[in-house]
Amino acid sequence: MDATQPAKSQCDNACLHCGTTLEQKSGPGRIRQFCNGDHGKAYRRQMRALGFPI
Repeated sequence: MDATQPAKSQCDNACLHCGTTLEQKSGPGRIRQFCNGDHGKAYRRQMRALGFPI
């Protein structure tokens, strides 16, 4: 990791629900973790069903 660049631009994440690689947009904001909002909802629902406090 390069300390001179923002962490967001160096992040190479995949969607936590389906595994599709995500492209991060430059600028302020959070690091993307899901393809869309529905995948985020489904992931959180699944994790709650497994007993994780999300």
